[in-house]
Amino acid sequence: MRLYLVFFIIVLGFFSPRCFGQEVIRTSVSEEFVNGLHAKYLKNIAKHMNMEIELTPMPFARRLRELRKGNLDLLVGLQHEDDIQDEVVYIKPSYETLRHTFFVSKNNIDNLQSFTDLKKLNIGVTRHAKYFKQFNQEPSLIMVPVSTLRQKIELLKKGRINTFIHYQESALPLITDMGLQNEIVLADYQPTEVNKYYVTISQNSPLIDKKHLFETAVRAAIADQEFATIRREHYLSLRGSE
Repeated sequence: MRLYLVFFIIVLGFFSPRCFGQEVIRTSVSEEFVNGLHAKYLKNIAKHMNMEIELTPMPFARRLRELRKGNLDLLVGLQHEDDIQDEVVYIKPSYETLRHTFFVSKNNIDNLQSFTDLKKLNIGVTRHAKYFKQFNQEPSLIMVPVSTLRQKIELLKKGRINTFIHYQESALPLITDMGLQNEIVLADYQPTEVNKYYVTISQNSPLIDKKHLFETAVRAAIADQEFATIRREHYLSLRGSE
């Protein structure tokens, strides 16, 4: 009897909650930040929905493709630039407002003093990501698309790009972790424009019929300042580990 029970438990472990009719939110975050801020946001939303979460790490560009196909149900960290919804539903209001930041090598800090200077530089960007309006619409910029923040840092360290753009809050801890805090610094020029970020649902998701419930959950979390609290505690924990 004991052997049978052990066998049953092992077999049960091979089946996901979806196999037993329990609904699961399929989502994704960066491969670099599996336990990062976005993962914590998503887990909080799943808690509001009383649902399990299936989190698969993948690059940003692939996340977008999989969301549009309906292979992912939910994402955070997307900007809404126009009224074209295509396969993506943006839950309003935005849960977060951020400003992008330029980083440069300390030895070349004088090379980036204005937006015009960007036109002479090779700029590391996240593949398929959107930044601020002036930057997105300037056709003469030389952009070097990569998949991860670490790749941006490595390229700047090696001199293969002159600057990169990313969120300051997530870039600085990784730069410090790589021991480059004395080599890679904030540029003197920084954009003033801020960007709004949304929780998004795929139109092709099997959970789209629960769109109104997701909207209620996200709005409740915003009203109760849960996203802000998670963000503050996340970055406090990073500073505490330095």
